Amino acid sequence: MEPALSDEDLVERYRTAPPDARAQVANELFARHYERVARWCYRFTGDREAAADLAQDVFLKAHRHLHTFQGAARFTTWLYTIARNESFTRFQRRAGEPATTDDEEMLADVPSLDAGPEELAAQGSRVRRLHAFLAETLDDLERRVFTLHYGDEMPLDAITRLLRLENASGAKAYIVSAKRKLARASDRLRARGERL
Repeated sequence: MEPALSDEDLVERYRTAPPDARAQVANELFARHYERVARWCYRFTGDREAAADLAQDVFLKAHRHLHTFQGAARFTTWLYTIARNESFTRFQRRAGEPATTDDEEMLADVPSLDAGPEELAAQGSRVRRLHAFLAETLDDLERRVFTLHYGDEMPLDAITRLLRLENASGAKAYIVSAKRKLARASDRLRARGERL
């Protein structure tokens, strides 16, 4: 059995493959990353259908520009830069529209290789409750900043640039506000004897 090629090796194979074989190589490369990109898109949009559309746009753009990948950074860095740029473009287009979320439809229920059915069901239920809690407690921009920072470990200055936040404190102000709101909402839950 041939050892798995790295992403960068697959890109090189794509470049040197005859035109009729390139699609297969690109599909193999993108299949490796589809689930993570789709989850990232879901965390950014909060809506399964919007996330699927966004992920499709990311991979279409990546496919169109695959020949431009130079290897100066890792392939995943290049791909996530496209995902962030597409997310930013989508966010800017929808800035004036009300946010829509469907708490029952989540990409978090995509099965992982090591979780059993019971664990997946419990995980999915908890994730849905957590998503609903965030959606009920935070406004759309706070939720996006919070998710990008804590879910995707994106630095606050990068979030400020990505979302073009023009307030003096940038993304940090939204994190502070979100933490306060979440703490108050958590206290209310505990007072009622409920938990996430």
